[in-house]
Amino acid sequence: MKRIDKFNSIWKENWLTGIRLIPKLAKWGQSEKGIVLDLGCGESPFRYLFPLAKYYIRIDRNAVDEKVVIADITRIPLNDESVDAVLLFQVLGDIPEPKSFLKEVSRILKPEGRMIIFESMCYPEHDMPHDYYRLMPSGIDYLSMKVGFQCTEITRLGGLFTRFAMLWNKFIMGKIKNFPVICWLAHIGIFLANIICYSLDQVFLHPNLAENYIARFVKRT
Repeated sequence: MKRIDKFNSIWKENWLTGIRLIPKLAKWGQSEKGIVLDLGCGESPFRYLFPLAKYYIRIDRNAVDEKVVIADITRIPLNDESVDAVLLFQVLGDIPEPKSFLKEVSRILKPEGRMIIFESMCYPEHDMPHDYYRLMPSGIDYLSMKVGFQCTEITRLGGLFTRFAMLWNKFIMGKIKNFPVICWLAHIGIFLANIICYSLDQVFLHPNLAENYIARFVKRT
């Protein structure tokens, strides 16, 4: 199953994030018509949201397919001011020196180039031993400002009940999926959690308790 399916289907574990994330990315992606760099790209599940990009470059420390450039993303193998937009999707928490990394991103971005960040505020440890931070929106804003970026928008994706559903879907229903005889229960559990928690988040608004957020920055000239 492609990773993007987890964000698009109400029967999948990341739907509550995807229902807010994908429309925002689609809007921003339509305006990117130059060179887009996906750093720490993995499978690049959101690539289709940047259909007008002249070039879509993918760099990661591991290659999931032959089109990924294998490199140290803290030392980006591109020239100064050569990229129009940089995508950092669930990347910054795995970087031991985020300020230095953001400075490197600024180096390869053209003046007024965009940096789009999709990051977690709350998530269990993963990819050990390379899981270092949960950078809050204000922290991202502060570090980015220090290296020459200006924040244009930060959006928190959901609230308390979205956070609950994401953990329930992945770590409880995900375990049930491992048992073929009862795996159908997991799909029902995910569907019900998505419906109930989406409805509760509409009534009880707590965006400061969201699990994830998306932000866009512009490199100052």
